[in-house]
Amino acid sequence: MKVVMKFLSELRRRKVIQTLIPFLGVIWLLLQIIAVVTPLLNLSPFVATSLTIFLFACFPVVFYLAWYFDITPQGIKVTAVDYSENPKPLGLKWWLGLSVVMVGSLMLGLHYFDNARTDYVKRNEGLLTSLKASSIAVLPFRDQSPESDQQYLAAGVTEELTSLLGQVAGLQVASASAGFSLARQNLLPVDIARRLKVDTLLSGSIHKVGNQIRLRVELINAEDGMTLWSQSFSRQLSDIFAVETEIARAIANLLQQRYLAAGSLTSLNNTASSDAYMMYLRGREQYRLQTTESIKEARRLFEQALALDPEYAMAYAALADTIISLAEGSASFGVLKADIAATLAEQHLAKALVRAPGLAEAHAIRGFLLFYLQSNYDAALPALDKALSLNPNLAQAHLWRFAALEQLGRRQDAWQALQRAYRLNPVAITHQYNLAVKLAERGELSAAQEQYQQLIADFPESPVGYIGMAKLDNAAALPGNPMLSDAQANALLNTIEPQLLQDIKALGWQYQ
Repeated sequence: MKVVMKFLSELRRRKVIQTLIPFLGVIWLLLQIIAVVTPLLNLSPFVATSLTIFLFACFPVVFYLAWYFDITPQGIKVTAVDYSENPKPLGLKWWLGLSVVMVGSLMLGLHYFDNARTDYVKRNEGLLTSLKASSIAVLPFRDQSPESDQQYLAAGVTEELTSLLGQVAGLQVASASAGFSLARQNLLPVDIARRLKVDTLLSGSIHKVGNQIRLRVELINAEDGMTLWSQSFSRQLSDIFAVETEIARAIANLLQQRYLAAGSLTSLNNTASSDAYMMYLRGREQYRLQTTESIKEARRLFEQALALDPEYAMAYAALADTIISLAEGSASFGVLKADIAATLAEQHLAKALVRAPGLAEAHAIRGFLLFYLQSNYDAALPALDKALSLNPNLAQAHLWRFAALEQLGRRQDAWQALQRAYRLNPVAITHQYNLAVKLAERGELSAAQEQYQQLIADFPESPVGYIGMAKLDNAAALPGNPMLSDAQANALLNTIEPQLLQDIKALGWQYQ
């Protein structure tokens, strides 16, 4: 023990710790510079590895020099030898400095060891990060089956990949419905990316013959349209969920520095019955049409999916959502009494959450049910918050949260929720319309005018944008727009109110 105390006392006397602390700081700074410069200069990863090894190899050299030499104003001098037999007591500052050196060395070593391990695993899987990106949109997959009759399956793959990627922390994923809307405008991929403000795009196709499917996927750089990575997957239809999870995990590893191991992403939209899944996808196809008859047909198809697999959690959630859409109300189709619809939907959601407690979509739909059919805004918020904790990229859940917060008078929180919903889906009618309304309320009339103009450009057949512009013109004179009197504005609103409600039903509150 006396020998140890003597050694530690010498470390303090020779000011070794005071030298090592700034040296660790220099190592950290140089390693950050190396990490940034290496990809910019297109240097080999071996260069960064070699420099890192060199810096850590210098550590014992610096220790040795700090032991024998002191840097003084008069220059570098040899440290004097202490011939005293009694070591001096070590103070709190010295022990603190030693702890900093040891912890700092350990953290640096673990950090770069983890990076090296991650790169090694990714290299073995062919998934080395080619473009560090924080946002992505999944474009609608193309149906390349011989009969071109699998569009509903292609759309289902698009939605499922969007949902899986939405679970990845730190990755912003545009709404699938936004991709569907922009694709119908025949825009180029780079133009879609620019509108959605994403760094990358995931594009692909599906080819199905019998029970055999082949998926072809491409990761695209949104800036120049160049393909960063592509892969083909041939599987049985029963393996579709495993393939979708594999693709989502590969994309996350390509875009982020950290590594997602196999099994870290889980699809909760799975079923043991391929027939039940196909029935569910046909129901989703009908649901997207958003007419009274299509919603009724979607309900029938979801019920058939559950008949084939009574444990299919996502089908229960979809059925509940469909029943809410059929309820009486300004944003639904008025086929069912609101109280009956609420009871039925709650029962199906309970079944979904018992089978899959982590199903974000079920929590989101429950939040919508609570505030839309039951006006229970306080209870709706925890359900929506739970959904967004499981998948922060659910654009519609953010919009429903905005609506609930508005009813509770929490204007600033509501504004932030609306902005988030709009970032994830800047195309939906309700997102654009509500954003324009709130911009006008905040006095940002020029920004509101631009938003209404964008809404009109996206949906020229819909009256929603024109109504908003008329109201805005009536509130303030904006250059280039005709003024309307209150009577004229009200007359216009009354004339096309039925079409407005139909548009809200078609592209508004429903889960997307």
